[in-house]
Amino acid sequence: MRFLIGLLVLAAVAAYFTKPEEADAEAVLREQVMIGVAKEDIGQGRSTAENLALTACKLRPNDCYDLLRSGLDVTYTDQHLFLKVDLEGYERRATCYGAFGQFVCPGGFEKL
Repeated sequence: MRFLIGLLVLAAVAAYFTKPEEADAEAVLREQVMIGVAKEDIGQGRSTAENLALTACKLRPNDCYDLLRSGLDVTYTDQHLFLKVDLEGYERRATCYGAFGQFVCPGGFEKL
């Protein structure tokens, strides 16, 4: 029993000291948006305007990210042992959790 309690205390201490910060969440969000844009193919049943926007995003990914990020409502909640990140925008929503230096978004971006 003592071993189990010690293991839980050790895990809690490790979680506390490896909990990602808001800047880490922003970096992961930027990376995921960039990967998503890079994977999209131009054409794929999109309108001309959507294809132009995607082309612009592929040519200037940093500017594209800044534009897309401005349309997201992001809320950070420090839960002491992990960081909860709620994202909403573009008719989608996600809740992500950061712990042990990693982020997980169960369910991904759900349509509203």
